[in-house]
Amino acid sequence: MFVVALLGGLGALLHACKADRWLDDLASHGSGEEKSRPRPTATTTTSGPKVSPARGGGGKPADPSVHLALGVPADDDASDDHLMRKAQYALSYNADQNVANWVSWQIDASWFGDAPRHKGKFMTDAELPSGLYRVTHDDYTGSGYDRGHMVRSEERTRSPEDNRVTFLMTNILPQYHDLNAGPWLRLEESCEELGRKRGKQLFVMAGGVLKRGKKPTKTIGKGVAVPDTFFKIVVVLDPREGPADVTESTPVIAVLMPNKEGIQDEGWEKYRTTVDEIERRTGYDFLTAVDEDVQEAIEAKKGD
Repeated sequence: MFVVALLGGLGALLHACKADRWLDDLASHGSGEEKSRPRPTATTTTSGPKVSPARGGGGKPADPSVHLALGVPADDDASDDHLMRKAQYALSYNADQNVANWVSWQIDASWFGDAPRHKGKFMTDAELPSGLYRVTHDDYTGSGYDRGHMVRSEERTRSPEDNRVTFLMTNILPQYHDLNAGPWLRLEESCEELGRKRGKQLFVMAGGVLKRGKKPTKTIGKGVAVPDTFFKIVVVLDPREGPADVTESTPVIAVLMPNKEGIQDEGWEKYRTTVDEIERRTGYDFLTAVDEDVQEAIEAKKGD
């Protein structure tokens, strides 16, 4: 029994060391002299933060939101994409599914502070057009699903308002608790480590894999779609960098995670995939502001 316990302890220690080495590798990538371009500044308007025009990139004009600096994800049917730019994140809302197609946001140390976590119910998003159903806190009550944040509450603690906006229902999708508190959370924690403690700038895109052009097969509340799978894409850059600084060696994390029970103890690394596979499953083209040759290279890579 003593030998088994000792081996188990050594295994846990090795796993922790491997995770630390992985973060060290990412944090050290691209370190060096900072770029001379001024850093984008955020505003509190609902149109989203203003950013300097991107140089280079995929040939498309820069979006005014820092959260869409690497491009606005797009598919071949814009009819179910209601684009919303907020100061804290951007998203495409699907009125047929009553959830976001994707949410996109930037993470760096400036977003973290001492603001407390919002207390009380999750909130309807009053910025949705009046003709669309506005999902409520109670749509999830008794469903068996967590109200799963895309932009994590802890990633927006600079001010109480920043944190409050992460509790809008347009930033929420139904997740089993074992996903939400398991590998999904562990990847969120890795992103916090890179952005808050290691000085990196992350561009993140996340959402559920929805049935394109079809009514959802599983819903809760008043027609809120429940995805079977969730995706997340994380591009790791240095401060002040943008789409023109993305190269074939830029670290990119891509995961597809099943929305199911029984996975709470699993690490996020188990679910690594490629951006290409996420694009195939979702129908969306991501990283559209990045040079097309670079896109082709990094979207085909699967991390170790």
